[in-house]
Amino acid sequence: MPNDARKKHPRASLASQLGDEPCALEDAEEIFWLRELDDYRSRVALGDALSAQYRFREAVKAYRNALRIRSDDWRLMSHLAGADLTLRRFDDARAEYLRCLSLGANQKSIAYPLGVWHYLQGDYAEATARFGECLPCGDETAIAAIYWHTLSCYRAGLVPVLLKDYRQDMKVGHHTAYQLAVSVFCNELPWEQALRQAEQDENALNAVVAIYGLCGYLSFIGKKEESMCCLKQVLMRDSVWPCISYLAAWNDYK
Repeated sequence: MPNDARKKHPRASLASQLGDEPCALEDAEEIFWLRELDDYRSRVALGDALSAQYRFREAVKAYRNALRIRSDDWRLMSHLAGADLTLRRFDDARAEYLRCLSLGANQKSIAYPLGVWHYLQGDYAEATARFGECLPCGDETAIAAIYWHTLSCYRAGLVPVLLKDYRQDMKVGHHTAYQLAVSVFCNELPWEQALRQAEQDENALNAVVAIYGLCGYLSFIGKKEESMCCLKQVLMRDSVWPCISYLAAWNDYK
């Protein structure tokens, strides 16, 4: 993210959320006023606004305050679980995602984040099972599930069977970076060409998603040095650190 964009839309750093660095961000006007309100909607909105600034530690507190008013909303529980998962509070996140199911959430809507939960802990075989539960579904979700299912299979030593569900004409919406990586997994596009395309993408999120996918692919085919170069490229784009691909790369590096 360019420096001027950082100033216009300040975000908390990874170190302030997953490390010991203090978070120096000041409340925007919206957040200031939301802190003054005690109703359920305002507390949820406060958590969402803090999450948008990557202030997940504070967001968790806001969501938990909302739970004191109403504890039967699985969507709120899902927001809380997502924040806890981002913060690597794995036990809390799992309990909260399971609570979502007991509150009426559809199994498919929770399968994807549970797949991420397993992936980030290195339980790749179980991750494949969860990502596999996402299909059938719309193409935007399907391409992401295929991407993560395949990366999980590479690491678990399993056959990436969901690649058969990939089609070039999938309507992936804004998930074009997932599609770019999957096109390499399917041998439709040389990895070198996909890497050049991802490196030139001005959208940091797209670059991180595509390059992390290539990192996993290159490791799978035995190109360890090239894979490590991709991993380091991902970590340089820390403006989008809360995205799953960045967190996975950070996890791998650690």
